[in-house]
Formats: sequence, C-alpha cells, structure tokens
Amino acid sequence: MPLCAVVLGCQAPPARDPADIERIRALEQRVTMLEAQLAKPPPPAPEAEKKKPPAEPTDLVVKRSVPRPGSPDPATTYRVPLDDSPVIGPSAAAVTLVAVLQFPEPYTHKVMPTLVQLLREYPRDVRIVVKQYIVHPQSTTSSIAACAAAYQGAVESMETAIWDAAVDPAQPGARRQLDEGELRELARALRLDLKEYDRDLVTCAQAQTRDRPVIEKLGQHAVPGFWINGRYLAGAQPIESFRRVIDEEREKWKSDKASGGKAATYYDRITAGAPTSP
Repeated sequence: MPLCAVVLGCQAPPARDPADIERIRALEQRVTMLEAQLAKPPPPAPEAEKKKPPAEPTDLVVKRSVPRPGSPDPATTYRVPLDDSPVIGPSAAAVTLVAVLQFPEPYTHKVMPTLVQLLREYPRDVRIVVKQYIVHPQSTTSSIAACAAAYQGAVESMETAIWDAAVDPAQPGARRQLDEGELRELARALRLDLKEYDRDLVTCAQAQTRDRPVIEKLGQHAVPGFWINGRYLAGAQPIESFRRVIDEEREKWKSDKASGGKAATYYDRITAGAPTSP
C-alpha cells in the first residue's frame, strides 16, 4: 500500500473550475498593465499651463469696491445745496462737510465725537453743515429740536441730552419718542435762547421737508451720511477715513488758492456743475 495512504490518507487535489482560472488570469493581466502605467514618467505640462502664474491665496486678493447702481460714488463730487442749514465752524473754509443725521440714532451718537475732533484738528479749514434725514418717524420731533440747537452752536450738547433723555427703561437699548415739552426743557437746561430756539424749530421743520427729496436723489437712504466737498462718506467711519478725504480736498484747495481762488466762494465753484444724483 502506498505510504501516503497509510500515514495521511492521501487524496487527489480537487479539479479547478475553468471559469475561476480565467478570472485569475484576467486579474493578473490587469495588475501587470497598471504597474506598467505607474512606472511611466508623467507627461509634460502643456505650454499654456507652464505660463500660468500661480494662483494667489484668496486671503491676499484685493477686491475693488464698486458702487451699487443708484448709490453715490465716493470718488465723485456731487452738488449738495447748503441752503440755510446751520453751520458750525468758519463761514468760509477749504472743506465743507455736510453731515446728514438723525437724533437720536445709534450711529449718529457714535460719530458725534469724531465730528467734534475734526473741528479741533482743522479749526480754519473745515466747517460742518448740519442737515436732517429722518429714517425713523418717531425721531422727527427730536431731530428738529437738535437742528434748532445747532443754530446756536449746541448740536453736540443737544444730541447728548436727547440720547440720554430718550432711554426707555422698559426696553433696554431702545430710545423712546420725546415730546416738544421735554425737548424744550432740554434746551432750557443747556441755556439756549428759547425765543431763538422756538423760531428755529419752524425753520428746521421746513428744512426737513425740503432736504429729504434732495438727499434721496443723491442716493443717501440711511444715516449718518457725510458729503465732504460733495464727496460721499457713509456711516460712522473711523476718524482716519474723514481725515483722508479732508486732506485730499485741502490739497485741491491749495491749488485753487494759488490760482487766486477765494475760500468764500470755493464750495459753490467746485459744486456748480457737479451732478445732483448718481
């Protein structure tokens, strides 16, 4: 008897399925083909790809700000009429800053110290013209009162008084509507001439109606907004933004002065042919 039968009980190996053999052969061919492809060096980049500059990191790309249709272009000088609006600062100045405000209003309140600082830094070169634009109807009466105070050079004090008096204890952070009696008491506490204040209330109420369509035509629909020699600056910007435009306009004024121009007529001359809308 064969030894394998005694020791191991030898058995013949099972016959392979022809289909399995075919599948194995196909897999081996596929592996051989892939190994050959990986061994080849990558093809050279097309000439156009070689000339392409590397893409800039997205955080370093500077995007240009393009004014929206109907919005004023900050680089354009517009014609903003001064009319008989209250003026703070010298009557003739190289730079006329028309401040379009509402009282009380959070961003107007935030920017008031900046306006005061600008008058200190440019005592001879900057004058501020105060106009109202009412976004919230409940602020109409107090805005007219602040305008009246501006005729007596007290717009900053009146703005602060209105802001503090309008605190609504029932709604923290909100500002309530002040009536005419409350506003007149604030004017009295600031030692304003009350007869003049009462007369100016009428002037300011008429001005608010007159100025609104003009301001909207210029493309301003929110407060605060500023027109620096006719150039628009929106919102409670940091003081550096104001300084940049003011200094640019002062340089223009120096050239005009060197040519014999007068400060008293400068604003009217530079805005005479300027657009009244974007």
